[in-house]
Amino acid sequence: MHILWRSRGAADTRKDQVTSTLRDTDTEDAGRTLRGLVVGVDGPVFWVNTGDREIPCTMRGRLRKQREEAAGLLVIGDTVSLRLLPDGTGRVEERAPRRTELARTVNFRGMKHVIAANLDLLVVVQAAHQPNFRRTLTERFLAIARRAAMDALVVVNKCDLEETAVIRQWVKPLVDSGVPVLLTSAVTGTGLEELRSVLAGKASVLAGQSGVGKSTLVNALYPEFGARVGAVSVRHQKGRHTTSAGRLYRLPDGGYLADTPGLRELALFDDAEDQVAEVFPEIQEAARGCKFRDCSHTHEPNCAVKEAVERGEIDRGRYESYVRMQSGK
Repeated sequence: MHILWRSRGAADTRKDQVTSTLRDTDTEDAGRTLRGLVVGVDGPVFWVNTGDREIPCTMRGRLRKQREEAAGLLVIGDTVSLRLLPDGTGRVEERAPRRTELARTVNFRGMKHVIAANLDLLVVVQAAHQPNFRRTLTERFLAIARRAAMDALVVVNKCDLEETAVIRQWVKPLVDSGVPVLLTSAVTGTGLEELRSVLAGKASVLAGQSGVGKSTLVNALYPEFGARVGAVSVRHQKGRHTTSAGRLYRLPDGGYLADTPGLRELALFDDAEDQVAEVFPEIQEAARGCKFRDCSHTHEPNCAVKEAVERGEIDRGRYESYVRMQSGK
């Protein structure tokens, strides 16, 4: 299957191209109902893979009304049923229930924004530099993975920009807590084969702030996908958004890989407390010795967690990140 990376502005042009190609061959199939996978979203156009082709689709009127009431009604990874139209396009009729949802910041209308569905693995991509590594942001993504019942892998990209020993020190608290960590570089090729092996056979998504090199990794791993790459602002240490809409790639070794727009802000929802705690198993373990069962580990007396921090048994930075996340900051 030939896959093109399409910007939002190219959606109508691509739709016209597909329509002209399919019009003569699909007229007799008009009205058929097919099942497929949403692999691309370009504004109002949803690209659905039905096994042997990608069909540009719009939503049924009832679904469009629901979309106005719920952000992310249809996203990459969704399984849908569609009805073929005479011009070779399709109309999405129904969406199947989801196994998992990856969501980002709640919008001004109070709705979470789902960006991908039915995925198995969240690959949290951070850069060693440009922008600088942020372990606290990584921990927030790990909490989201827990909340979505997804496995997680932390990838420190651009590892050619820092000494390996230094990076390993940065991620040591994560490794000690049981989080798998992989160092990669699209420039030197470090870690690419290992990452390709991990992704094979799974439905995965790359998540991380803009500029960490998600699209660059996709290009290095699978050049045929042609994901667009943008420059990073040296002054602001923020990447320009180059992925205008989500895209789900079918991998040559089986499975799928989603590349999503850069995530600069991440919100934890009110019901995520248990998932936050699971990201910090060393704190969970120490908390068994606290005097109070509902100890917040901030001001209570005889707090085993605070005592472990003072003794150096729990990383102080990890403890501070835990407190911030539990307080919703």
